[in-house]
Amino acid sequence: MSVINTPRKPDLDVRMVAFPAVMILALGVLFFRLWYFQVVEGPSLVERAEASRVVPMTKPAPRGLIVDRNGERIATVRPEIVITAVPNVVKKNPWVLDKVASILNVEVDKLERKLKDAAWKPYLPSPIYVGATIESGTKIAESGQDLPGISVETEPMRYYPDSTSFTHVLGYVWVPTDQDVKRITKEGRAVPDYVGKMGIERAYNDDLMGSPGAEKVAIDAQRHPIRIEGRDAATPGNQLQLTLDAGLQEYMTQLFKEKKYVGGAVAIDPKTGEILCLVSSPTFDQKLFKGGISDEEWKQLNDDPNKPQVDRAIAGVYAPGSTFKLVTCVAAQRAGKFDPNTSYFCPGGFYRHGVHLKCLGHHGAISFQTAMEKSCNTYFCNMGVAVGEDGLRQAALDMGLGQRTGLEIGGGTESAGVVPTVKWLQKVSHKKNPPWYLGDTANFSVGQGYMATTPLQMANVMALVANNGTSYKPHLVKCEKDPDGKRVIKQFEPEIAHQVDLPAPFWATVKQSLVGVVERGTAVSGKIPNLTWGGKTGSAEHKVKDKAKSETKTHAWFVGFAPADDPKIVVCVLLEDVGHGGEYAAPVGKDLVQHYLMAPKKSAASLSAAKAPAGSPAVESSLDKN
Repeated sequence: MSVINTPRKPDLDVRMVAFPAVMILALGVLFFRLWYFQVVEGPSLVERAEASRVVPMTKPAPRGLIVDRNGERIATVRPEIVITAVPNVVKKNPWVLDKVASILNVEVDKLERKLKDAAWKPYLPSPIYVGATIESGTKIAESGQDLPGISVETEPMRYYPDSTSFTHVLGYVWVPTDQDVKRITKEGRAVPDYVGKMGIERAYNDDLMGSPGAEKVAIDAQRHPIRIEGRDAATPGNQLQLTLDAGLQEYMTQLFKEKKYVGGAVAIDPKTGEILCLVSSPTFDQKLFKGGISDEEWKQLNDDPNKPQVDRAIAGVYAPGSTFKLVTCVAAQRAGKFDPNTSYFCPGGFYRHGVHLKCLGHHGAISFQTAMEKSCNTYFCNMGVAVGEDGLRQAALDMGLGQRTGLEIGGGTESAGVVPTVKWLQKVSHKKNPPWYLGDTANFSVGQGYMATTPLQMANVMALVANNGTSYKPHLVKCEKDPDGKRVIKQFEPEIAHQVDLPAPFWATVKQSLVGVVERGTAVSGKIPNLTWGGKTGSAEHKVKDKAKSETKTHAWFVGFAPADDPKIVVCVLLEDVGHGGEYAAPVGKDLVQHYLMAPKKSAASLSAAKAPAGSPAVESSLDKN
């Protein structure tokens, strides 16, 4: 073979080898970096990506003002320094609360209780203390990462100028608990940062709450705020004007406190059903729930034998005693058994077929007018027995007893009381045909035995008498206005609750007898110079005894209306374990009427200014205008 024709092998070029090697190496590095970022650093990068973004932070709206019938502010808002905590973060760092409590100079269990309330939103900041001082708030804010999960905010918070006189009526405001969340969610509504607890604050929570605002905050990987990207302003809640007379409410609360009375007082405008005063004593301070109530304070509140959390005006049930004789009169008129000229003989009690029911005195032959003035049990037992238990039951029901009034704040707390109907007797006795004796009817006639009422119910009974057979549904809200209080959104009109159609002369006779009770009868201690008015006392027996004495003290009742010729106020006073109504309850009723009809009225501006804490007017006014 020729050398010239021998095939020659190609020379290897370095570039031909290097290029694929470099490409393979580069692809390998790229693949490794992608694998590293996706597999090794993936979770961390995702967290950073999610953290380094703009997030909306809701800001509570200023809660709507609550004013009395004269425009005096009884619930407003003002800026407060609020300490917040993220439950899950604090749970991992339990020492944090001890340090925060030390800075705030409060018991740590107060903060723990509030943190527990916020357990339903474990990853979001929730208030654990409201009203921190500037010094303590600054110290906590400067601690930064030394207090993980803790933040400091300034928010418009509810403020009560008088934190004891309106407790049962208003309730208070705090963060929602699990129960609140379930209730609000069930109603198909978003859960707010703060909700009303009890009273008007709860009943009108949606109206008072307003619409929250939001700050769009840019945060870094550690979830620290970097800057504010934008703001959406909050819309304040609507204003509520109550029917209450704040001065009257405060006066009666203080009177009960000074006298150390346990009980309740109600005042109503009989022509509208507007509640002028609704007092329950003892009361408690709303501030207990603001900064956080400790376990010890909570235990003291719950274990207090006088039960300050019970609203006695609407939830306390008591035998009405002789105040029930108004119902007996109505039942007798309906049955054709009412004759003011008919006399009964009183030998010191009602004696018939083995029944013995004691009277206050030995009145001898006594007619209706004197029987009402002296509160003769014998007379009204005879009247009631002549009517019969069915007539008494129906009259009681038709006048509003044995049923809730439907008061806005009643909810699950208002009591219906007891009218011993056949159905009720069957339920409590577990018998198809429960026994009913003559003595039961006699007791029924004078408001003893099974009968049980609330002070609010008995005020409504007296309002029906004062109005010649018509009573109106009691209510606490007069109207709802826009946040500035300039435009009425909703006006609450009087609503007839009960009507008993009887002749005008009958009502005139009953009311005249009630005037006699005050002028010369059992309520003479309630006489007011230059004012003619009427009322009825009651002394209800019960099973509780005064341990300091051997005798049993009665609950004292008084119901009344004034003035007699044109009633503008109806009152009911109930005092537990003090004695006769004429000696104790009637003077309180007198004070109530005098203060409302005769005390000089102060302007709403002067009253609000007198109560405002130092430096607060400018703060509050700036919030009110939002």
